[in-house]
Amino acid sequence: MILAAYFAEIFQLMQALGGVRIERYEEQFLSATRGNLRLRLRFADQALLEISEAVLDTAGTLLWLSYRYHYQEPLGLVLRDDNAPHHPEVVTHPDHKHIGDDVLASSHPTIAQVLLEVQALRDRQR
Repeated sequence: MILAAYFAEIFQLMQALGGVRIERYEEQFLSATRGNLRLRLRFADQALLEISEAVLDTAGTLLWLSYRYHYQEPLGLVLRDDNAPHHPEVVTHPDHKHIGDDVLASSHPTIAQVLLEVQALRDRQR
């Protein structure tokens, strides 16, 4: 089952993170081909990364029905990637990225790409 393998890959990725507390890791299989993933990661400075995905296995290929990758620091939102259909003006609609108050065109990133982007942001602040 490709969906179970994907969830296992993400679980291993989360376990390999250093300096991050996993507050929530939830896999929900709605059927053999459809599932939800919900994560909440807390950094030592209380920054938060929340991940939510609804994923469908379509003949061995994963399709993200919805996703949200939300990173915020104690003073507020830093970035969020999602495909909620609330910004039709964006050329990549429904996919888009929030950086602070700005909304930008963006394609769907992988969780690994989100983690790299968050780490790069955190490294720049040090």
